[in-house]
Amino acid sequence: MKIATTLTAAATLLAPTLAFTSPKQASNPLTPSKAFTLPQENGAWAPHSSHPDTRHTILPQELGVWSTSPPAGYVPPPTSHIDTRKKILEQESKGVWPTSPPPGWVCPKPEGCCAEDIREAWESYAPYSHDGRVGALGFVGCPGGGDWCYASSGAATTRSGGAPPSVSSKAQSVAAALAGLGSGMPQRSRDNSGAKKSYGIGSWKNTGTFNEVSSADSFDSLGESSWAINSNSQAPTSIKPRRPIVAGNWKLNPSTRAEAITLLKLLAANFLNNRNTNQSADTPETVIFPPLPYLSDAVEILEGTGIQVGAQDVGPNEKGAFTGEVAPSMLVSAGCSYVLLGHSERRTLFGETDEEINAKLHKSLEQPSLKVILCVGETLQEYENGLLESVVDSQIRKGLDGVDPAVLMNDRVIIAYEPVWAIGTGLVATPAQAQHAHVAIRNSLANMYDTEVAGSVRIQYGGSVTADSTEELMGENDVDGALVGGASLNADSFTRIYDGATTANARKKGNSFSDNHFQPLELTASLALATTNALGESPVWSDRDQCLYWVSATEGEVWRWDLHSQPHRRLINSAVGCVGLLQSSAPGSLIIAAESAILTTTMITPGGDPNSPIPDFASGPSFLCDRPEHMSTTRPNDGRVDRFGNFVVGMYNQYHRVGATAGENNAGLFRLNSQSLHWEEILDYRFRVSNCICFSSDGRTMYFGDTPTRTVYAFDYSPNGPLTNRRMVWTMPSNMPGGPDGAQVDANGKLWVAVTGAGRVVQLNPSTGNIEMTVHVDANPTSLTFGGQNLDELFITTRAPNGGGLYRVKMPYGIRGVPEPEFLLNVSRQ
Repeated sequence: MKIATTLTAAATLLAPTLAFTSPKQASNPLTPSKAFTLPQENGAWAPHSSHPDTRHTILPQELGVWSTSPPAGYVPPPTSHIDTRKKILEQESKGVWPTSPPPGWVCPKPEGCCAEDIREAWESYAPYSHDGRVGALGFVGCPGGGDWCYASSGAATTRSGGAPPSVSSKAQSVAAALAGLGSGMPQRSRDNSGAKKSYGIGSWKNTGTFNEVSSADSFDSLGESSWAINSNSQAPTSIKPRRPIVAGNWKLNPSTRAEAITLLKLLAANFLNNRNTNQSADTPETVIFPPLPYLSDAVEILEGTGIQVGAQDVGPNEKGAFTGEVAPSMLVSAGCSYVLLGHSERRTLFGETDEEINAKLHKSLEQPSLKVILCVGETLQEYENGLLESVVDSQIRKGLDGVDPAVLMNDRVIIAYEPVWAIGTGLVATPAQAQHAHVAIRNSLANMYDTEVAGSVRIQYGGSVTADSTEELMGENDVDGALVGGASLNADSFTRIYDGATTANARKKGNSFSDNHFQPLELTASLALATTNALGESPVWSDRDQCLYWVSATEGEVWRWDLHSQPHRRLINSAVGCVGLLQSSAPGSLIIAAESAILTTTMITPGGDPNSPIPDFASGPSFLCDRPEHMSTTRPNDGRVDRFGNFVVGMYNQYHRVGATAGENNAGLFRLNSQSLHWEEILDYRFRVSNCICFSSDGRTMYFGDTPTRTVYAFDYSPNGPLTNRRMVWTMPSNMPGGPDGAQVDANGKLWVAVTGAGRVVQLNPSTGNIEMTVHVDANPTSLTFGGQNLDELFITTRAPNGGGLYRVKMPYGIRGVPEPEFLLNVSRQ
């Protein structure tokens, strides 16, 4: 809200007339005769920040310590003091303390002032802010009397007369009061009669005292993002962190058991070995709600993944002649740990009342191992009529009627706020709208129970939640999770939502692993060759040949390009996963991981001109050894020669999305010893789609990822023995589509990953997971490597249908690759 020019004029008039002393020197800066000597103009006294002394004196009075008698010359304004206070607080709510001092401030120290002095000056200058930043509590009015009042670790402290508490005392009391609550929690208090009262921001009446909020004088635009801690409140009890919860409601989907099993397998594969679903508060709890006939399949298939199973509804009876009903005990015996109650579709389509929902809830809570997600929310008409708070308050009071507070403190009930107008419509509440609603819900819980209970209950948001919206929604302080509808029917989408919740939770805690604190450098790759590969993959640069080699996997083609002549290809008559350089006296020698076997070939006529490549079918490649995993359901996919001269190859589940092995982790990671030609499996778990295989310059770190999981790992690598010490390097942001494909490491140790489906290559810092550079590609990138005479160009393969060409981009100064190693085949075998 802009302050009217008349207010500025009023402030200007006040400056020469009011003879204020410095607030720090005044014995009582709230003396009414000093505070008001001129009539108000439009109900506002000195709101402008360029008059610090005036403003410092006026502001505490605006916060509830108004004199009962009017100031000299006072004329009743057309509007109340509330307008003044609202304008002032709006100014305070817009920012954190700057590094420069407030207007008119003079350093009182002969030796000079530091940043801490400036902050203290600002705290004195602007002692109240509603949003939890520095000076969040300030000096608020004392309902019990007295001039100054501030929250402390014990009961509120009141000081009558005299100067306000010191800044350091105030800072300590702010920290103590906020310690157990965090932003977004109200304080609950009792007046002298013992009656419960709820004082949140906006609960000020124009009498200048705390009171219940009324529609006529509440400050709805203030405090939507948090609850206030007020001066006569008891100190909050320490509340354990609320663990995020992501739940997927399948509703009446999918149509067949076979489809449900496929979806469950895909979901299990995304989580098993790849997502930490333990009971830590740092990771979201995950639940799915399939239709009743699929519950047993869900419990069986998801075992070991950390994903829990719940039912979409339950009856209010334990047993008896109730045809079609299901009892809570039956759900528990089937392996369910959750039940969903009060969903808007049950309320609107089946006419369920709050009383019926309450009966089901009580019956469910009789099962010690069964938790309840209670849904509340308003319709579009109710929202537009401003009835959100009253609707959810009524639903919560009736739905939780008779529920002991200990049940809520023990995390037996989760609240899901689902604006009915957003369910299945594609409309999503903004983060601010969701936060406002969740604060209203917490207010209702505080009024019904107390703030300790209100602060303990987890509140989800539900309403067309997508991977693109999750991270921002759950970044709000009081949004503790997501109830996902349609997006939960796609395993990849649901997994991305889980990842977004994980990132949002880490940011709230201030320990996000993958937050960028700067804007990544952005480059754009240009098309170098329009090769129209169906699936370009596995580019490798030969320093010796000064040539780039790559494959078109499904077409069984191996390509060669010297950057000057026309590119050349050889047909292998078998699908090809990857190629590596082969140490040989013959230029253009390669080792090939084909679907049929491991092959060797040369792209140059032996003894001939290096620029005279062998025609496509002049001679076939040579058989070297069998491929690993002789199964029709898998084939070689990604691979590279390690820095010790061995060939590391990852397999690919050919039917990982649809077919006989959909969702199955049936592919392994193998190493071919260059001397013995024996295969060794080097990873202790299976996966679906191997990618990101590459090595650090010293060869002691290997990177690997299973593309559908959207996660990249680093391992300790030795040429003898399995991979060890797995650690996560990067989980793709939930709002980034696609998955990690081929990768390479530069000479500085940075990891470059082609993100297929996202049209980009990203440079990652393996130590932080931060994206430090992005290369945009006008196609679907599949893999990459460094090449060129100085290894300072990035070559990127792509795939059809909107790609297939070879792209290149010059690297910024200081970024270059590492020479590609060669497979050290025993000479006697060549």
